[in-house]
Amino acid sequence: MVTVWCVLNGTKYTDDDVYLLRDQVDRRLSAEHEFWCFSDRSIWGIDCVIPADMWPGWWAKLQLFGWSRSGLNLYLDLDSVIVGSLDDLLSEQLSAPINWAQSGHGGLQSCAMAWGGDYGWIADGFDVSKLTHDPHHPFGRYGDSDYWGDQGYLTALLGDPGAGKVKPMPGVASYKYHCRDGLPDWARVVQFHGDPKPSQVQDEWVKASRSSTAILR
Repeated sequence: MVTVWCVLNGTKYTDDDVYLLRDQVDRRLSAEHEFWCFSDRSIWGIDCVIPADMWPGWWAKLQLFGWSRSGLNLYLDLDSVIVGSLDDLLSEQLSAPINWAQSGHGGLQSCAMAWGGDYGWIADGFDVSKLTHDPHHPFGRYGDSDYWGDQGYLTALLGDPGAGKVKPMPGVASYKYHCRDGLPDWARVVQFHGDPKPSQVQDEWVKASRSSTAILR
């Protein structure tokens, strides 16, 4: 059994985004699976984990590891569009895409992650009390570090995909960087980091993938 996770925290995304992702996963993951949302509120019709002390913003992705200590797990951001089979993304070893961002941060992308077994030590080692307000870090700076969110923390802890403890995840594309000339054949998941979001673009493949009558390629 595979557990597929998303995180809904704050007002940037809505319940509808959770439903859209769940439906895409159901069409694109052939393995037997459950869909769960790690959330700050309940969502009708969705299995949710609602922690009493949810960490702010993207830091909640790290907290998720403490709640998923067994079995195969797959995490996807809510602004993901699934365009191919998810089966090959599953991994016992923690897996994540190599960071494609042109900001120079390097490391890994946490928009999609897969793991098997107990990686709870990632959450156990994070001290949420070290988060302090900083205008350059939307959800707080972690201690004296300059980590750019959970991705920076994970990269510092685990190393770059393929060079440390993380297996590179294939098939995850950036809409901004990889889809300017159309959908690449190798893509399985397209990530809409920043703007625009999927609802703001007119690409037919985006509309089709998010449609309840999606035709699988």
